[in-house]
Amino acid sequence: MAMKQWWLVVMAALMVASGCAKEETEQKQSLQGTNLMRAQTSGTAKGTKLDQGPAERAADYLRRREDIRDVVVVNSGDRLLVAYQIPHMQRWNRKKIEKDVEGRLRDMFPGYKVISSSDLKIFWKTQQLKTKMDNKRLDQREVNREIGRIEKLSKEQT
Repeated sequence: MAMKQWWLVVMAALMVASGCAKEETEQKQSLQGTNLMRAQTSGTAKGTKLDQGPAERAADYLRRREDIRDVVVVNSGDRLLVAYQIPHMQRWNRKKIEKDVEGRLRDMFPGYKVISSSDLKIFWKTQQLKTKMDNKRLDQREVNREIGRIEKLSKEQT
């Protein structure tokens, strides 16, 4: 009789353990899970990729310049965010390079509000935004909000 009770306790424990193991997959399928949220947003504006044609043209132009080391460019709507690094030996001409780049980009993209910076922190933030845009499909409103934050940060530091 004691053997039957022990066997029943072991079987009950195994059933409870196996039931809890499936909890993670059931939670993902529940209303609070992330899979449902992702399914609801597909087909909306997040499903489309923002046109980065102007950003690519600006990046190509800046990469051809010898006084620019690295470039990250993002555009959304009528805003063009350009962040670049100047080689160490060109730091003496930093103001001249910044003025030249800003003027040239304004001429190339007259319909855009050009925000350019050679500050390293702005470069990093822009690079993070570009990575987010590549990994997650951000909509134009979210990209504009991030560009606004970076622009505000660049004005604070100057």
